[in-house]
Amino acid sequence: MVDQSFWSKIISFEKTWGKVSVYGLMLRKCCRGFSGMPDVFLTFDVEDFINESSMFSLLHILETLKRLRLRGLFFVTGHMAEKICESPMALKLLEKQIIGYHSSSHSVRPIIPEFTDKRSFDEAVKCSLRRETSHINPLIGEIEGKGGITLLRETFSDHKINSFRAPGSCWTPPHLEALRKLGVRFDFSGIFNEHHPIFFKGITFYPPYLLIESIPIRGMTQTFRLILKGDVTVLNTHPDSYVNSKRWDSIFCGYKLNRVITVPSRSFISKRISFCKLDILLRHLGLLAGKGSITVTPDLEQAREELKVAKINVEELYEASISWCRTFFKYEPIFLLDHFKTYFKGDTGYYLCKEGHKDF
Repeated sequence: MVDQSFWSKIISFEKTWGKVSVYGLMLRKCCRGFSGMPDVFLTFDVEDFINESSMFSLLHILETLKRLRLRGLFFVTGHMAEKICESPMALKLLEKQIIGYHSSSHSVRPIIPEFTDKRSFDEAVKCSLRRETSHINPLIGEIEGKGGITLLRETFSDHKINSFRAPGSCWTPPHLEALRKLGVRFDFSGIFNEHHPIFFKGITFYPPYLLIESIPIRGMTQTFRLILKGDVTVLNTHPDSYVNSKRWDSIFCGYKLNRVITVPSRSFISKRISFCKLDILLRHLGLLAGKGSITVTPDLEQAREELKVAKINVEELYEASISWCRTFFKYEPIFLLDHFKTYFKGDTGYYLCKEGHKDF
């Protein structure tokens, strides 16, 4: 049985939503994104190439966006681009969306902090360029022919794919420099804790995202109030999270992998509840957009404000960036802190040789 309190929360939310919509109409003249009103970027990380149910979830979300006339920004991995090529329906539905890049292989070892953890900044950039334009074998992590952003751009040749989000928001300066060389101009990894986009070294960085899965039904009204008060809000979700009962990439936390393994699915009721919650959020985003209170996923534009490098705490930025690789992959970088200092402060310490480190 479904908890009746869940449905009562939904009904209560629906009844009170009219007040929030009116509130939004009163606020819209004093809130400004690039579009002249609050901008909401609806983003999706498309990364689970192993579990078939994740493709079903992606199609459901795309159909919902089409029905509500909403546009999203879909960050697709190289592995998922290969799978989407086999789905005419997904290709057709994604034509109307914005396509971004989410790395060639996401959680396949070595991950970004591992293959960029080299003595030489320039060598780390070259390694990133090779891997992000190649297919990566999911079992052994080696390059095997064309893939990555090259395949993604060929698949969606009518799209200008120039935005990126790092898996786990786990980024490194050499990798970012490689992406810039590959034509990436917008980053949604939430690198800088700002409330508006900022510009640095040829790339516009958008604010940290709010994870849709973390918003409780009871907290939706407050979430929309915050959206209406702000200039730019980035919302993010993972299609696989609505159908999988655990992280799809948990199998990659160790090095040895003989075969890819699927993860357990959510129960039917659990899937239905999670999709219902998402549908409510999307429907009301559509209502606000229809009333002219917000703009949902506008065109990407270069930020007007530049990063104030003098205010950057490089060590804190470094610690935040490698949190994912430390927590889930138990990897402790050797040279990356030096690369951060080089990137932001011009420190040349990365040329120093350190013992006991194996380059990937």
